[in-house]
Amino acid sequence: MSERRSAVYIISVAAELAGMHPQTLRIYERRGLIEPYRTPGGTRRYSEQDIERLRMIQELTGQGMNLEGVRRVIHLTEENRRLRSQVDRMRRLLSEAESRLAGRPIRRRQPDENLPAIRRRDPLS
Repeated sequence: MSERRSAVYIISVAAELAGMHPQTLRIYERRGLIEPYRTPGGTRRYSEQDIERLRMIQELTGQGMNLEGVRRVIHLTEENRRLRSQVDRMRRLLSEAESRLAGRPIRRRQPDENLPAIRRRDPLS
């Protein structure tokens, strides 16, 4: 639902914002470099995040990178973002576990119901 709300630009506007021809956006979509939201009628809608990706593609191809190289950069960037998120989560969980073991109150920045409770056996039992 939020994807639909944020994907507001039609292809001609998205192309203009990204500084490219609408046909280029269609090519990038066929090559799997971008995946715009589709309305029930099939119209492409681009979000601000899509526009940023198009600009990144344009910058990389402008530096001489081919589209397969761009695809790898996009994949690695997304993988890096995912892994950083996991590391942040693990650090937060570790900090909470250490606080529990030390008997200190836990300070959470934001409530996160999706985090599993960490349970350790009492080392003395």
